[in-house]
Amino acid sequence: MSQAVLVHAPKQAGIRRFLRNCVAGSVASLCYFAIYLPMRHWLGASQTTADNIGLLAGAVVQFAGCRYFVFRARAGSLGRQAAGFTLAEVMTLLLNMLVLWLLRLLLPPAVGQHDALALASTFVVFVVFSYPVWHLVFRVRPSRPAV
Repeated sequence: MSQAVLVHAPKQAGIRRFLRNCVAGSVASLCYFAIYLPMRHWLGASQTTADNIGLLAGAVVQFAGCRYFVFRARAGSLGRQAAGFTLAEVMTLLLNMLVLWLLRLLLPPAVGQHDALALASTFVVFVVFSYPVWHLVFRVRPSRPAV
């Protein structure tokens, strides 16, 4: 019986971590919209300006959420994690652009031009690339014992 508990514990921890990531991502998205919408519709900022400021704020919230809430990697190097997260996000952006372009090229126009395709392709890139890479970015290396 205790072996069954040990086998399921890592799987349950992974599921909880993924759910925590969904919460952090939702908060980051809300942060984006909380900045984008007022800037765009109340302050009259250009769509590009409002979008970029909102995206930057959302990315900062996502980083903090991943570091402190999702992966609980407080002991890791902040600089290394920030650099790794930034690189991962740049790669994610490029992959999202490539995957969406390929899907729109290969799928019939009725499917390829549907707004839901961008959401679906972004989710696939997140599950296949971003989330696994974030595991590496926020991995805390055990400290070495003094010799």
